[in-house]
Amino acid sequence: MLASHGMGESRVVVVGGTGFYGRYVVADLLRRPRVRVTVVARHAPPRNAFPADRVDWAIADRGDVIELSRIVEDSAAGRTAAVVHCAGPFQSIDRADSDPLGPLRAALAAGVPYIDICEDRAFRRNAVALAESAKAPVLTGASVVPGMQALLVADLARGLDGVHSIRCAAAPDTRRHRGPAMFEAMLHGAGLRFTAPRAGVPTVVHGWSEPEWVTFPPPIGRRLVHQVYEMADLDVLPELFRAATVSFKAGSEFTVLNRALGAFAAVRARTGLPRHAHHWTPVVRGASWLAGRAGDEAGGFMVSVTGERGGRTVTRSVGMTALEHGGRIPSLLAGIAVERLLAGGLDGSGVVPLDSWLSPAELHTALVERGVRLWRGSDEG
Repeated sequence: MLASHGMGESRVVVVGGTGFYGRYVVADLLRRPRVRVTVVARHAPPRNAFPADRVDWAIADRGDVIELSRIVEDSAAGRTAAVVHCAGPFQSIDRADSDPLGPLRAALAAGVPYIDICEDRAFRRNAVALAESAKAPVLTGASVVPGMQALLVADLARGLDGVHSIRCAAAPDTRRHRGPAMFEAMLHGAGLRFTAPRAGVPTVVHGWSEPEWVTFPPPIGRRLVHQVYEMADLDVLPELFRAATVSFKAGSEFTVLNRALGAFAAVRARTGLPRHAHHWTPVVRGASWLAGRAGDEAGGFMVSVTGERGGRTVTRSVGMTALEHGGRIPSLLAGIAVERLLAGGLDGSGVVPLDSWLSPAELHTALVERGVRLWRGSDEG
C-alpha cells in the first residue's frame, strides 16, 4: 500500500522514475515544496535514491495497466495530479508483454493528465490516436524531440513567410552513464530504413546516417553528428510548419565512437544484419561507460530554421547548453509541463498542441531557472 501524504500536496506518478531521465524528472518535480511523487519501477528502489519524506514507491511494469491503474487511483495516496511516463524504450523491442502505452492507458482510464518524454514516431502516432477521447490534457513528446523542437521553431518562425528547412542537432554529455533503454533504442534504430522529408520529397534514409560536422557553443565545440533513428519530429514539424526538410542529428564527444556507430549502421542497412542489434546493449553500454570516464558533463541542443521573409532567404538559430548534467536536457520539458499543469496553465482535454502550450518567454525563464544557458543567432543583420 502506498503511504498517504499531507494536505495540500499534489501527487505526481512517475513511471520509470529510477531510469536515467526519470531520476532527473523526479528531482525536478521535488524542486516544488508541495509536490509528492510516487515512483513506479519494475524493481525495488536503490537506497536513499530520493528524499523519503516526499517520495513513495510502487513496483509495476509499464505494461501492467491493471496495476498502474490501481496505483494512479489509490485514494490512500491522495488524488493523482498527473502521470509522467519515462519508462523507455518507447519502441516495442521484442517485448510483447510490456506495452509501452500502458501508462497512457492507465491515465486515460482514470481521467488524469498525462505527460511523456517519448521521441519515437510510432509511439506518438498511437498515443495521439488513443487520446482522442481523453478527458484531461495529454502531452506526448515532452522531450527535446519533438516537444522542445516545436516550441523553439514556433518562436524562430515568427514573422517568416514560409519555412524551408528545420535542422536540429544534439550534443549529449558522455560522463553520466545512461540506462539500458537509451542504448536499446539507439541500437534498434541504427541502420533501419525510414522516410524523412528532404526538399519536400519523402526520402528513404536509415538510422545513424548522413554524417555532418556541427559547431556548438563553448565548451562543446565541433561534433560529428548523424541523423538518428525514426523519431516523431518527422511527423510533427512538417505538419505544424510545412517544412520541406527536417533532420535531427546527434553525436557524442568521441568522434571515433560516432564513426563506428555510423559504419555499423551502414552495414546493417545493406545487409539487414544483425537483425536484433539491441541485444548488444550490455556490450555497447559497457564501452560507453568506459569512454565516459574521460568524458565531460556539458551537453547542448540547437535548432536552425531557414525560411523566407520578404523574398529573401534567412536562417535563424537558437540553442542551449548545460555545463553540468548535460544529459538532463531531454528531461527538462516534462518537469516544466508538470509545473505549468499544477499552476493551472495546462488544462482542457485531449492532445496538447506541441507548439503553443508555452510561450517563448515562459520557456526561456523555466530553462534559465534550471541552470541552462541559451543563445540566439541570425543572418538577417
